[in-house]
Amino acid sequence: MMASKFITWSGWPQNRTALIAEVGMNHGGVEELAWEMILSAHNCGADFVKLQSFVTKDFFHPDLQCFEVTKSMELSFEVQRRLFSRARGEGINLITTPFDSNSVDMVEEFNPLVYKIASMDNDNIPLIKYISKKNRPVLLSCGMADLGEIQKIISIMEKVGNDKLILLHCISDYPTVPENLNLSMIELFKSAFGYPVGLSDHSFGLNSSYVAASMGAQVIEKHFTTNRSLQKEYPDADHDISINPQEFKKLRIFCESVPVMMGDAPRKLTENEKLGRVNMRRGIYAKRNIGIGEKLDIDNTILLRPVRGIKAGLWDEVCGMEVNRVIPKLNPISFSDLGL
Repeated sequence: MMASKFITWSGWPQNRTALIAEVGMNHGGVEELAWEMILSAHNCGADFVKLQSFVTKDFFHPDLQCFEVTKSMELSFEVQRRLFSRARGEGINLITTPFDSNSVDMVEEFNPLVYKIASMDNDNIPLIKYISKKNRPVLLSCGMADLGEIQKIISIMEKVGNDKLILLHCISDYPTVPENLNLSMIELFKSAFGYPVGLSDHSFGLNSSYVAASMGAQVIEKHFTTNRSLQKEYPDADHDISINPQEFKKLRIFCESVPVMMGDAPRKLTENEKLGRVNMRRGIYAKRNIGIGEKLDIDNTILLRPVRGIKAGLWDEVCGMEVNRVIPKLNPISFSDLGL
């Protein structure tokens, strides 16, 4: 079993799960709404805020029914450049999923900390190679992919000398129902590939993200919206499965608490536990008056709190030993009472 590499790249949180707010196309192609969502996600604790960069005619066949709808939600390169510039000015790590090489080149102007490869493109070899050669970290969504296909992508990246890869367990269902989440794949990815592993979460709510963070997912991506009611205005976006600002804040707080709760192994006893070893555990006492020469047994002793002489945990060592002086009833029994 290979050990999972831990993310140490510049700009990444070192002690907890990194959080990505996926704005995607929830902006509906409206620049100011996109900026509102980017700023809101950042203020709610997102480590990265993510868009999708595409040119519809280079993405969908024009015969597709969704072509025009997708086109209406496309952000031009000019608009995206403004958004990236504003984000940089506010200290926001704005990243994107580029769906073509021209989009990659546009985003390269802003030195993104990471690129995302969508599940639909995890078999798009030319795009994977093009992104990998930029030698930046790559988030790979593994939806629809089998283990052999994932290994192929890893080999492609390693061949060009880029080992900065994060595998995102992902189910390409919108929404993903609990019985299809298969979060155990997080552990499988860790052991099978030895790369950092995260979750691209398309389920409702926060439960699956809580579980993933507790399992050691190094990255969690959730779709983000400022208001789920925007689904009525943009029915082809992802507002229905997105979390809102209040929920994102909860997720950030939880992820910060996970390493605190996990602590260390082996652990150190707390100060209260150290006191409890005396005050809450039991010691060996005389059940009745015990005379000189009597042997300690279950009939003439009683185990009571607190520990004032010999602790109960040493019963097997002292049972059957003779006492060398009279021990009054309810007095603690000490080693000196046994000539030790």
